[in-house]
Amino acid sequence: MSAAVTWLQGSLGMDVTGEWARHIHLNVGGVLYTTRRHNLRNLHGHPIFGPILSGRAHKCEDGSFLIDGDSALFRYILQYLRSGTLSVPDTFDEWGMLLQEVRHYQLAELEQLVLNNFDYQSCMFKRQLPHGVYVWWPTVSGQEASHRPAPPLRQLGPSPLEVASARPAGKESGGANPPPAISATAADAPLSPPLPSSSSLFRIRIVPPLPGLEVDAATGVSVTFRSSQVLHDLDQLVTVLLNAYGYTIQHWDEACGRVLLSLPGSL
Repeated sequence: MSAAVTWLQGSLGMDVTGEWARHIHLNVGGVLYTTRRHNLRNLHGHPIFGPILSGRAHKCEDGSFLIDGDSALFRYILQYLRSGTLSVPDTFDEWGMLLQEVRHYQLAELEQLVLNNFDYQSCMFKRQLPHGVYVWWPTVSGQEASHRPAPPLRQLGPSPLEVASARPAGKESGGANPPPAISATAADAPLSPPLPSSSSLFRIRIVPPLPGLEVDAATGVSVTFRSSQVLHDLDQLVTVLLNAYGYTIQHWDEACGRVLLSLPGSL
């Protein structure tokens, strides 16, 4: 093959001799894959596919080139080499193994496609989640019940009138000084415990904290999802926990705004 023809085929991808249309057989983990040489045309200097294109790679007895890799996952590698896109079924869940294989084949562009894939990010995101989460979004009725003052605790013991009437006759004077009178105002003053701070009593709580959900640090009355979507009530928060996080509801105390959720199969 002349230098000009080699340049045309290598640099411009022009199949002058029909070489790119020829089939090439790859034995990946014992499974035979067949593709055209055209799909590997950009990998001349690649440590794995370069020797295959040049014919220097190890061949099996049937003439196929041996590749040490996962036979099932190679179909996605080959699909990328054909189309330049990442194509996996909707039910695919072996993202960790696929990423490992992609790195084994040293395909940087395909690695970025995997890392930027929404399903991959969701899978990795859910692996960080605790098995169970407790949510408390204080309701109006719950706040009123918690904020209602305790019944007044009046002064124990006899009133000043009872003390005066119980004093023996004739001992109004000359005896010991009478005890100081207790004013009606002091006797009737309620001794109620101080109310807890509203800033701590009525804050939304997510225990343990979840990635992507942030309770408003200033007010504690709203939650932000992924730094962009503000959740204003418990229904919105639970919807996010069900759809985006994959939790299921175990118990919901609607009156108090308390919900216990868990991941499927964790209990």
